[in-house]
Amino acid sequence: MIQRKKKQNLLQFNIEDLHSCNLIQKTKPKSLTFGRCLYTFEYQQQHYWLKTQACNVNQSCEAGFLNELAFYQQFVDQSHSSSNMPDFLLPFQVIPHFKIVSQQKGLRSSALILSHAESPFGECAGMSLNEIKKTLLKVLDVIDQLHQFGWIHADLKQEHFVLYQQRVCLIDFEQAQKVDVSQKMQSLTATPRYMAPELFHFTEKNVQTDIYALGIIFYEWLAGKRLTAENYQDWAYLHCQRLSIELPDHLIHFKKFLSGMLAKQKEQRFTSIHAVKQCLIPENA
Repeated sequence: MIQRKKKQNLLQFNIEDLHSCNLIQKTKPKSLTFGRCLYTFEYQQQHYWLKTQACNVNQSCEAGFLNELAFYQQFVDQSHSSSNMPDFLLPFQVIPHFKIVSQQKGLRSSALILSHAESPFGECAGMSLNEIKKTLLKVLDVIDQLHQFGWIHADLKQEHFVLYQQRVCLIDFEQAQKVDVSQKMQSLTATPRYMAPELFHFTEKNVQTDIYALGIIFYEWLAGKRLTAENYQDWAYLHCQRLSIELPDHLIHFKKFLSGMLAKQKEQRFTSIHAVKQCLIPENA
């Protein structure tokens, strides 16, 4: 069953509140050149993030930002007829007429505000197998909920999972798309580190490509190291041919679980989050 949070997940800032806040620039330099701005600010002793995108600077970035705003807006619209909100969302607010002129790039006309949250992935070296399993299941539950709502994230990476008030949430829905919409990759809209082998052949993203990306996130966390490659071609070679699952001896219980998520041939990969969880739950803890 999909768990939902009530309407208080909708933040209630007004323009005057925001203009009185000290917006601290946190944007990566490369993102600034694309017209993106990310700020952090404090209001009533709570921390928040504000995300904006300049118009007519970078078509791809603008399209992604508008896609994310539309993703959030659907739940705002639904809240008029229902007091429920998906459990996988942070408290948020879409401000469609927020005007800010940036010295870096252009006029920004919309904003997305999110509550601040930390990573759910602590250092697993000191965790018991049962604690690790519980963390994995919490993350899997979030993706399961998203898929049940009829969406895939399509750009999963570790930093897109956050922990807010003891629940795992998802952020960054710029590439999110409906599960039943076939959409081949016309350009690079995923991070090579997390790309399923078939995406390097420009096939469509789907539930299984989300599962593969999540498998990479889990593998790097459990192995305690990040995969490395010099360029796009090396990433393609790694995912399509060279990737081999190597875990510390005390975590070898998770190898079968990861192998099902990271199968190079999608015919051999788990087809649903339910199947992933069914493999994980029987493992010895």
